[in-house]
Amino acid sequence: MNLQSFTPVADENRLLTETLIRHVPRGAVRAAEALAATALNRRRRAARVWSGVFASIAPGFSDLFGTLAVQPLTARADAAWTAACRRIAARALAGAGPDPVAGAHHAAMRKEPPPADLHAPALTAEIGPFAFYRDDA
Repeated sequence: MNLQSFTPVADENRLLTETLIRHVPRGAVRAAEALAATALNRRRRAARVWSGVFASIAPGFSDLFGTLAVQPLTARADAAWTAACRRIAARALAGAGPDPVAGAHHAAMRKEPPPADLHAPALTAEIGPFAFYRDDA
């Protein structure tokens, strides 16, 4: 995770929006909300590890979900879905979005095993094509 100073809200919204468009199937609003919540949960967890400096952690959201499937460009090129992802990202970054994943900070495709870097993975939710995990170790 990049630890450079990076706080502009517009850039965070753009990066999270691009991550949602890239990984969430078009129209899967609950899955997009879940992935946004997971990204922010993971960032908060990393901030606790790095002395609570939440604002200084760059939002490299796409780095968090490198193992997830990437939606084909034709499935992403939809103005209505882009606008929906932008609204979901804005709500999540403002703290107004739901946390349907119960604090999960890892996501995997539903048909795959939990991420290998988890010591004691606890499945917290299955939403859309994703399974969400929290490390309870």
